[in-house]
Amino acid sequence: MSPYQSLSFEGAPGPGVFADAMHKLFAVDLAVEQQDFAAFHSQITAYSGRLLRFAALRFSPHLTRSQQFLRPTRWLVTLQREGVAYVAQGGRSSEIRAGDLFMIDPARPFSIETEHIYTQSMYVEPDSLRRLIPEADNLTATAVSCSSGAAHVLANFVDDLFASASTLDEFQADHLANALPFMLGAAFSSTARQLASTPSRLRALHRQRVSDYLRDNLRNSALDANSVAQAVGLSTRYLYELFAGDKESLMKRVWSQRLEQCRNDLSSPTLGARSIGEIAYSWGFNDVAHFSRSFKQRYGVAPREFRRVATQKPCVPAMSE
Repeated sequence: MSPYQSLSFEGAPGPGVFADAMHKLFAVDLAVEQQDFAAFHSQITAYSGRLLRFAALRFSPHLTRSQQFLRPTRWLVTLQREGVAYVAQGGRSSEIRAGDLFMIDPARPFSIETEHIYTQSMYVEPDSLRRLIPEADNLTATAVSCSSGAAHVLANFVDDLFASASTLDEFQADHLANALPFMLGAAFSSTARQLASTPSRLRALHRQRVSDYLRDNLRNSALDANSVAQAVGLSTRYLYELFAGDKESLMKRVWSQRLEQCRNDLSSPTLGARSIGEIAYSWGFNDVAHFSRSFKQRYGVAPREFRRVATQKPCVPAMSE
């Protein structure tokens, strides 16, 4: 099937069918709702290649939200061409007008409420953005004007990209996909500099990115300071400096979080069929005996005894006649 195609979604089933198509085409999960009982209309001209994925979308008024229990997903980067949208994520909200650029992480709660709009959207792997824009997670739902500078260059590039979509072969498209994050990094650079204008603010952003990465990769038994530093684009030395003043060191924090997750699983009656070893391994521990000693040191009781007490049913006294 050609990576370039046109689609149309009409009427009441439109939002659900549209959301399914967006996942299949772009690896993006969205929950779309039509507004005010009006019929839903959307026309899409889409390019979905190996690496490069983008679409021109014309919409009737609608509301887009994050779905629950999301898997990792590509980020949505949108250039507003016609109409007005209101976007919100991470405590930030912006009014997006024609000529503005914004990005959204669909794996976190967000909302996009629109009038009749026409947009050009790109679907980008988040790791490539984070490597080039360390502040990316704190720039979502932020309007960037494309009237001048690097953002204006990006807007012109997007026009050319969409105009040439039907003639691109996969090798050309792959090269363009590799170039796109660099262009986005330039377009968001001024906004990123403003956000990180003070050292304390920048440190806070880096700490948050590291904490998010640790949370998402807690089950990885190979997790260490070097792999974390490489994943978030920082040096190992600076990573240690970021958490130097904390009560727990970086990897001690990982250990504590794993113990806490094991504690939660051991106290869950629904996980009673899973052995203590299975639970320990599932949260990144490599040695059950070492896990048991650490658990008892932290909580004052061995894992087996903790599970027995935590999952036993409380006695209910019989009611007198």
